[in-house]
Amino acid sequence: MRARRWESGAGLIIVILIIAFLIAIGIPLLVLTETGPKVSGSFRLHDEALNAAEAGFDAARRVIENHFIANEWVNFTGHYVTQPTNIDTPLDSGGNPNAAYFRRQTDQALLSAFDTNGDGTPEVSNLLFFQQTFALDGQGNTDTRWAYTVFLIDDEAGTGTTDPSDALMVCIGVVRAGTRILDSVRVEVKVGL
Repeated sequence: MRARRWESGAGLIIVILIIAFLIAIGIPLLVLTETGPKVSGSFRLHDEALNAAEAGFDAARRVIENHFIANEWVNFTGHYVTQPTNIDTPLDSGGNPNAAYFRRQTDQALLSAFDTNGDGTPEVSNLLFFQQTFALDGQGNTDTRWAYTVFLIDDEAGTGTTDPSDALMVCIGVVRAGTRILDSVRVEVKVGL
């Protein structure tokens, strides 16, 4: 009779160990399968923002080419974004990193700095495009979820030398849900004559 009690106790311990093992494996699996769609959604948003930035690059390249073809521009002088103050200068007067430099700003901070009162119209001059929508929805209307902003930066600003024959084109692509930015991508391309 004693052997039977020990056997039933051993069976209970084995069942408890199996359940503990299944829980230890099952919970991480549940968490993993739950985060998979979130990760893939994040990748999708990032790709959409990159597509918006690339659309901005294509549109800006055509605009710049047309200005040069029509002899409206002879170089990039006067077409760089210089506001907010020091946006184009990597170092301050003391040689320290400049906090206002565009590469030290988030995309959201740059867009807010261009449109300080939030009315959708930039207060900064020389932007090639600002929050330009480019895609259509299923009914043929402009879809405001995707937009790009494009501007030129003097890549020699603050160095003491100037070369008006080239510029750094900055394209910011955004994906929105209403007024909230879900993701953004910044593409920088050096352009020249």
